[in-house]
Amino acid sequence: MENILLKARVEKMEMADPITSEAAVVSAAWGVLPLTLRDDMVSIIEGEPEESEVFSHENDAAEDYDIAGTGARLTGSFIKATREQLVDIMDGTKKGAKFAKSAKLLTLEKAFRITLRGGDTIIIPRAKGAVRTEINVGHGGVSKFPFNFRLLQASPEWDCTIMW
Repeated sequence: MENILLKARVEKMEMADPITSEAAVVSAAWGVLPLTLRDDMVSIIEGEPEESEVFSHENDAAEDYDIAGTGARLTGSFIKATREQLVDIMDGTKKGAKFAKSAKLLTLEKAFRITLRGGDTIIIPRAKGAVRTEINVGHGGVSKFPFNFRLLQASPEWDCTIMW
């Protein structure tokens, strides 16, 4: 089993409805997301595999060994979000120059396209997660919106969680 750890310098991130086939990647309607925090870095991290050993009473060493993947996550933080973008990624309402958010957490199921500064593109056809609020008030305070999405299989017909 191979672990994937990818840290990328991001030019821009975009979001669309989930994509269920490789052919649909080209025709997806992508909407641009806010900038990302920390020199425009995001992380795509695959979790440690779950391990299970089978023992018998007679032997101290394992008789068999099982290993299963735990999937990957897309994490980072958005900054400098417009109020319209906040409505899309967190729910809430925009009235004039004001944004109002309720206490409920909006769960999103979306596709992501990440364009890297070197020109490469990473496609995540289907991911489910949420964007949270972290507002630091005061001198040098930064409003950021951390996101955490679990990468899911695109569809039963297309066994893909990430393309790059």
